[in-house]
Amino acid sequence: MRVLIVDDEPLILNGLVKIIGEAAPLGTEVFKANNAFEALDLMKDYMPDVTVTDLHMPEKNGFELIEAARDNGLCDRFIILTGYDEFDYVRKALRTGVVDYLLKPIDKNEIAVLLARINQELPSEADQECSGHAKRILAYTKTHYMNDLSLDHLAELMNLHPNYISSLFKKVTGETFVSYLNAFRIKEARKLLRSQRQLSVNVIGKKVGFEDKHYFTKVFKKYTGMTPGAYREEGEAEGNADGGGTSGGFSQ
Repeated sequence: MRVLIVDDEPLILNGLVKIIGEAAPLGTEVFKANNAFEALDLMKDYMPDVTVTDLHMPEKNGFELIEAARDNGLCDRFIILTGYDEFDYVRKALRTGVVDYLLKPIDKNEIAVLLARINQELPSEADQECSGHAKRILAYTKTHYMNDLSLDHLAELMNLHPNYISSLFKKVTGETFVSYLNAFRIKEARKLLRSQRQLSVNVIGKKVGFEDKHYFTKVFKKYTGMTPGAYREEGEAEGNADGGGTSGGFSQ
């Protein structure tokens, strides 16, 4: 099991590393980060099974870290630590879907029981390795979708066979790699068409990874039923109908 601990106070962070290292099941790897940004970078390399995070951190708090990690497929289990015994925080934590919510200072026995339970819920080693590969590949794809991506490129980067990656994509997403990549690119293109009206359709196509404007139009129409230009015009018409001028945005 891999555990990432995040806290912006060095003394507390080192104390947590010591306590959790002693309380965690045998063979657990423990990593630490001083803030949410450092945590997200570490997640890309180590794909933790669970992240133990403080809530109150500067620039990006614990809830924002959880949201960013989940959006990028970097971690889906979280334990929140905070010194604030307030119901609103507990309620928000539960709505966020965290594993548990613990108050500082943490109880060693309590965290030991919690980590043991999580360890038992983890898939077998073979399934875990497969899941780890899938998370890394999906995270990389979502972050670099605008680049020239291919199965061969991913295979070289991840040190895996292209056929393995192809099968893994189909198993995890239900789609082929190309279908998943194109769908993600079109989703981003739709956002830009509505929010960046000063950019031409051709420029937006290139921004999301389509060098050929005709291919971009073809793929966009396949996924949305209309051309990029028509999609933008529809958004403008909706904005004008609502009295919002040209400000109407797209969210997904």
